[in-house]
Amino acid sequence: MLDAATHVLRAEPATATMQSIAREAALSQATAYRHFPSVEALVAAYHEDVIASLAEHGERSRKTGKELFEHQVTRWVKMQNVHGPVIVRFWSQRGYLERLHAADVLTTLSCTAWDRALRGVLIDLSLPDALLPVARFLHNALFDPRAIIDLTKSAGLRDEQVVRRLSDAFYGALTGWASH
Repeated sequence: MLDAATHVLRAEPATATMQSIAREAALSQATAYRHFPSVEALVAAYHEDVIASLAEHGERSRKTGKELFEHQVTRWVKMQNVHGPVIVRFWSQRGYLERLHAADVLTTLSCTAWDRALRGVLIDLSLPDALLPVARFLHNALFDPRAIIDLTKSAGLRDEQVVRRLSDAFYGALTGWASH
């Protein structure tokens, strides 16, 4: 069912319904609802798959520091070409820190996907590990899928340009925050 949802959500992220997903999966709508109580629950599972894939990508890498961070950013930017519209449609209305303190599943999974790379950046910038929560917050703000889609689609930047500019902005913001 998740495969069918992926197909439908990518094709029509703004209008996907449980009925269209069930039809794609060749299931009755009642059966679909037995698996997932709502489209939102299905999308949460989809989003979890996306973040888990990113986490696995980072875990497989032997890179460290900024090199690992930019490796993860490159993957994240590329993922937005496929998954961004779905993620954006169901992006949480709650703030990042609120979700982090509430141990929100997706936010916790996101930390798993990014923390090794963020810690490497802190080391490369000679900043204390105590700034990890700040690094998480700034990362979340700068690497929002909506911003990435805007930069690639509306501003016409190539993926490599988005990676470079957002990474440099992140390093500057983190360094600036640490100096205050």
